[in-house]
Amino acid sequence: MAFKNLILAMIGFIIVSLSQHAFAASTLHIDAATQTLKATPYINIIEDPNRQYDAEHLFDDTFNRRFQALNDSAANFGFSKSDWWVRLQIKNTLTRTADFNLLLDYPLLDFVDVWVTKNEEVIDSWQTGNRRPFGSRPVAHRDFLFPLSLQPEEPQTIYIRVRTQGPVNIGLSISADDILLGEVELEYLAFGAYFGGFFLLALCVALLYLVDHQKALLYYLSYILSYSCYMMTFNGLAFQYLWPNTPEFGQVSRPLLLTLSIIFLLQFSRTLLGIRRVSPRLHQVASALQVALVAILLLIPFVSYGALVMPLAVLNLMALCLIIWMGILAHKRGEPAARYYLIAWSVFLIGLFAYLLKVFGYLPHNFATHYGFQIGSFFEFIFLSVALGVRIKELRHQSHIDELTGLSNRRSFDHARAEEFALSTRPDAELSLLVIDVDHFKRFNDEHGHAAGDKVLQELGEIFKTQIRRPGSAYRYGGGEIFGILPRTGCKEAQILYPRLRGNVEKKIFLQCRNIRIVLGKVLGGGYE
Repeated sequence: MAFKNLILAMIGFIIVSLSQHAFAASTLHIDAATQTLKATPYINIIEDPNRQYDAEHLFDDTFNRRFQALNDSAANFGFSKSDWWVRLQIKNTLTRTADFNLLLDYPLLDFVDVWVTKNEEVIDSWQTGNRRPFGSRPVAHRDFLFPLSLQPEEPQTIYIRVRTQGPVNIGLSISADDILLGEVELEYLAFGAYFGGFFLLALCVALLYLVDHQKALLYYLSYILSYSCYMMTFNGLAFQYLWPNTPEFGQVSRPLLLTLSIIFLLQFSRTLLGIRRVSPRLHQVASALQVALVAILLLIPFVSYGALVMPLAVLNLMALCLIIWMGILAHKRGEPAARYYLIAWSVFLIGLFAYLLKVFGYLPHNFATHYGFQIGSFFEFIFLSVALGVRIKELRHQSHIDELTGLSNRRSFDHARAEEFALSTRPDAELSLLVIDVDHFKRFNDEHGHAAGDKVLQELGEIFKTQIRRPGSAYRYGGGEIFGILPRTGCKEAQILYPRLRGNVEKKIFLQCRNIRIVLGKVLGGGYE
């Protein structure tokens, strides 16, 4: 019996020794004040699903024995209803007293409680978080910053409790004041350029819409504004500068702005890529998804964020897949804007994946990976702007083209005629005008049907597009009338073109030659000859 008790005592001693050794091994020694130290790999973790622990348990042996070493470079636990406790032991090995800052670099945590202890005594504590007023933070910063003062060879133990309805991300680092100041200055400079770029882009698009009134511009502007505001909430800047005393509004604003941005993005994508024409079925799917997002939008003020997280995540994933599929399909159908649209989303996904790989510890924490999400989205908007420019150029081109024949339309003819007639007033200028009129075209349509009449006009259009070379151009003026403007072309050159046109008409169009007459004219000094 005594032997058994001895064995049990030895096992207990070994367990306690191992736990103490593990705790000692997790101590972060601060031996330099010239760089930021990553503290996450040194932390110990407890998941508290029943939320049974509080500040009164900080020095309880049973509570402390539950901590387990993280053994990882990242502490990301996804969506969780549990409390997550973090324990970090630090020790100042410098020969002087030093002031440091503990940074918790994820600004979207609802409740963050921090206790700094020494010799089983709480020497400092803070209760803050995204659901508490911004003034509860000991340092006015978009992330969570906690000031620490350490005597030489002084160990301190820091306890952190995190409770949130969103993802649980606990990234910790320690840096001296001067190092942190340089990093914050660079960070806010980057944010200024990032959101300044969004502001200038939104201003340009708004001015273009006032001039052009294209619906795609309006949808794009709405997407820019809603997405940039969402990114301000995502980075904690909106809470710091826009609504520091109304955290509950900030909690509602995140899903609200994200849902609005997805709705406007889908509408913009459908308009930009002409999805109604390219794929009516895909157009219907996008409409149904927008209806579902509007339903979520109406529920946001009345339902907790935790209850909406999964529906929003599923709908956002569906929307992302849908917009990429719309781009691929439009590209296959030859839409010019689709190429830049796909490049935009490729760049965004690269930045997003870089950020996620950093979050899960597969890529190092640096400026490019930490802000990969923002960098990717910024270049996404640049390429989307290029795609929009291509689309508007295409629409303007289509507004001057006759859909049936592919020739320029009457509006283009009126504009070109005015320009060329003005230029022809010079003494040495020459200008020829071709006028083609299909006689009895209405009777032909009545006898043979409009499809046959359309075929005649299409053949005529093809002949004039191929036979009239630059700087000349052909226009469908209306009905069976087709005009040709031949700048720098005299009567002799135009008369050479006449038999070639007539020959092609005789070969390709099953009409009697007398039904097509070509009138040649020459303009000199504003008069006809």
